[in-house]
Amino acid sequence: MDITAWALALMEFLGGPGTALVIAAEALFPPVPGEILLPFAGVSAAAEGDPVAVPLLWTTAGSVLGGLGVYGVGRALGLRRTRAAVRRLPLLEERDLDGAMRFFARWGFPAVMIARFVPMVRTFISIPAGIERMPIWLFALATALGSGIWNAVFVVAGYSFGQAGGETLEGFVQLYSWIVGGLGVLAGAGFLVRRLRDRRARRDPPGAPAPPTLEE
Repeated sequence: MDITAWALALMEFLGGPGTALVIAAEALFPPVPGEILLPFAGVSAAAEGDPVAVPLLWTTAGSVLGGLGVYGVGRALGLRRTRAAVRRLPLLEERDLDGAMRFFARWGFPAVMIARFVPMVRTFISIPAGIERMPIWLFALATALGSGIWNAVFVVAGYSFGQAGGETLEGFVQLYSWIVGGLGVLAGAGFLVRRLRDRRARRDPPGAPAPPTLEE
């Protein structure tokens, strides 16, 4: 069972609390595909006859919970130890942290709110918020506002198709899964290629002498 199927099974088994846990896990473990899962929270609510506000509240609660988890890590480690941790993580670099720190330093509350619209960035922005000890209630408010708007787009779409049911719902589920899954693979591959290319360019700058061969 892949991670998406596991997440959907948990959402179905635990209902609203399971949905919140899965969305929270995306902040702590970004490979969990939140944008794929959000519409299914709406579909499930429509199938159960719940109002659309129910999945919106659960998904937003999960986003806030996950954001607070990452915020707590940044607050507990501080800047120096966070830098040391980033250096040990594959495909992450200190400049990623520096960029997030500058973005947060300039924009503060709006930075946390807007970052909720961008996968991966929504996780990383919580770290400087914790490092800079942004008031926890203010961080939670910014996260809730940004997540509420972002989640609503996907949850309401899923809810609408869930109400339609039948072939309309089945077609939506299949098409959406393929599109978002494909985009996720392309985005991940693109990030990996760019990061490896950047590291190779820094290791072997243009004009650097070629390494000696055995024949030489």
